[in-house]
This record gives sequence, structure tokens and C-alpha cells, in this order.
Amino acid sequence: MTEERDPRLELPGATTPPIEGRRWLWVKLGVWVLALLLMVGAAWSVAWVLSTVRGPIDLPPAPDASRSEVVKSPVAPSEPTARSAMRDEGRSATNPVWLQAPRPKYPKAAQRAGEESGMARLECQTRTDGRVQACQILEEAPAGVGFGEEAVRATMRAQVQPGLADGALIERRIVFTIRYRVD
Repeated sequence: MTEERDPRLELPGATTPPIEGRRWLWVKLGVWVLALLLMVGAAWSVAWVLSTVRGPIDLPPAPDASRSEVVKSPVAPSEPTARSAMRDEGRSATNPVWLQAPRPKYPKAAQRAGEESGMARLECQTRTDGRVQACQILEEAPAGVGFGEEAVRATMRAQVQPGLADGALIERRIVFTIRYRVD
């Protein structure tokens, strides 16, 4: 009886036969699981560091140095953007115009969070006496640091020239955006 030689021993760098058997299968499986856990742990650590460490963000300079600005004058969503429009009957209508635009303060929570810019999009109801009421935050970015709430507070102190329809003052829904940035 001749002893057969393992052909794997003839491979370059092979000095001993490969490890085989049931026990070694569990050892190999354990090494693979450990390697996988190390990779997942490293990925989690990198994600945690990136989410907690905030570095400076290079943004292009803003056109003016105010802390906040009203981007869009109040215009009812369903009306044209021109200040006055002629209806089919020949009667004119005007949209509300800011007499005293909202001047929100930069939220302290946003400063503590290191946010350098933000925005809030609001929908409000104008009254015939020029005040604004029933504001709703349609969009806020970044969320949860006070941009929307401060925009609502400032808008409630603002004043508009009410819209007109057929010469009479009218209440109207307006939608506008306020943008924030650190000076």
C-alpha cells in the first residue's frame, strides 16, 4: 500500500497540510465573526465621531450682512405674483405688502448647536387691520433648533398693508420664507 501525497503540499509556500475537521470549522467561523464585529464597530465609531464633531463649513458670502431676511413678500398662493391684477370683470385686486417686515432673532438653540444658517417657510393669515395671525411652519431647516418658532414670533410682531379686492380690505393667506445666517 502506497501512501498518497496531498497535492496541496506542492503549492508554493505550503509546508504543512491545511487544517481540517469540525473543530477547526468553528475556529474559522469565530475568526470571521470577530472580523465582522470589528468592522461594524469601526464603522459605528466613525459615524459617531462625524455626527458629534462639527467643523467650519465654507459657504459663499451672503449678499448683505443682516442676520435674517424675508425672502419673498407675502403673496397669496393662488394669486399672481404681481402687486395688482385685473380680473375679468375689470375690478382690481392687490396682494398684501410688508409695512414692517419680520425681524427674527437668531435662535439660541441654533447657536448652541453650532448651526451657521437656517430657514423657515411659513403660511399665515393677514388681517384687515394689518396684523398677521394663525401662522403655521411649513418647512424648517435644520429642524428642532428654533428657526421656525422664532420666525413665527417675529412675524406676529410684523405688519402688512392688507390686500384689496374691489376697493375693500381683505384677509388673505400668505406664504413666505425667512432665511438665517451667522454674521
